[in-house]
Amino acid sequence: MMNSRVGGSARSGLAEWVIQRASALYLAGFVLWLVVRFSVAPISSYPEWRSWFAQGGVRLAFALAFLNVSLHAWVGVRSVLLDYLKPFALRLAVQAVTVFLLLMQMVWAVQILLVEAVR
Repeated sequence: MMNSRVGGSARSGLAEWVIQRASALYLAGFVLWLVVRFSVAPISSYPEWRSWFAQGGVRLAFALAFLNVSLHAWVGVRSVLLDYLKPFALRLAVQAVTVFLLLMQMVWAVQILLVEAVR
């Protein structure tokens, strides 16, 4: 029996499509929330900012935003790399650098959200 996916991807791409769309929706909503929040009640000082940012819900919203930026970036960059970088070793190296940079972004986000917020 012949495999219908010969020469094609073993994955349909649905998971990547859902991640891309869901992360974009969250990020659009997050930016809209920030615009409305700062339009209605602007923050005028650093202590006021720290007080607002120390709230658990605000930190959670920012954590989800950082996570969604990383997921959205990974899916997009991975798709471009798979389409345009044909040499396997080069593609693997660029993907490894991309993963490293996205992980460093998440480490930075954790530092902001957990370490700086409780000081």
